[in-house]
Amino acid sequence: MVKHPNKEIMRKLIAYGPEKPITAAVVDKNGNILSISSGKINPIEKCIDPTAHSEVDAIRKACKKIGTWSLKGCWLYSTFEPCPLCSSAAVWAGIEGIVYSNNPKYRGKEKNWSFIKCRDVLKKASYLNKIKLYEDFLIEETKHFFL
Repeated sequence: MVKHPNKEIMRKLIAYGPEKPITAAVVDKNGNILSISSGKINPIEKCIDPTAHSEVDAIRKACKKIGTWSLKGCWLYSTFEPCPLCSSAAVWAGIEGIVYSNNPKYRGKEKNWSFIKCRDVLKKASYLNKIKLYEDFLIEETKHFFL
């Protein structure tokens, strides 16, 4: 079993760097990365899918890889705070925990799209699935991504 939050896992996502600022991964209970997705690798425009956010894409890929919709025991890592769509997808997938680094405070010139905080979505949905949350993990290594 791997301890969360895990610096090694987050740093693998951070390694994609500012040119790929939002990268997400689903990690199994042993710390193995089941899937990884980046908005620059799989952009919404290319997919023609407004739900193809990095976190949702990583969840889809992990489910496909293990052959089930349930990611019970798995963790979602993201270099940026999951939006309401991505937070909700984690709830429905049965994710055990979310670890994210950057947040809208350090979005630079980006518009504030995150009108509902990840923690607020998880709190409202806690009757469905109680997800552990680690916010601003290694933020000093990502807050320059959008500047």
